[in-house]
Amino acid sequence: MAGTIKHLLLLKFKDDLTEDKKQQLIEGYEALPSKIDVMKGFEWGTDLSVENFHQGYTHVFISTFDSTADRDAYLSHEKHQEYAADLLANIEKVLVVDFAPRVVPIPATSS
Repeated sequence: MAGTIKHLLLLKFKDDLTEDKKQQLIEGYEALPSKIDVMKGFEWGTDLSVENFHQGYTHVFISTFDSTADRDAYLSHEKHQEYAADLLANIEKVLVVDFAPRVVPIPATSS
């Protein structure tokens, strides 16, 4: 989809954070697309890499937007601001990268 923007968030929760609080924060993030209409996609997961290059980051969240203007509207949206304040108070480290994905077609192989 031309113009698509991905908002990638890597984080590590504070070590003393309870599993219940982590789950509450994750569910809060999952709820944002129903509150902020410019969010066109959302996915998340935990680190499964065996390469050990995660640098302590444990969770990955990816939000999808149709444009940088929509991403900007999301960032300034009241619901995002409220959620982000709670999230940031409970994380030890964070990295955010926004990018326009380039999809490279994979050539068909003959069997």
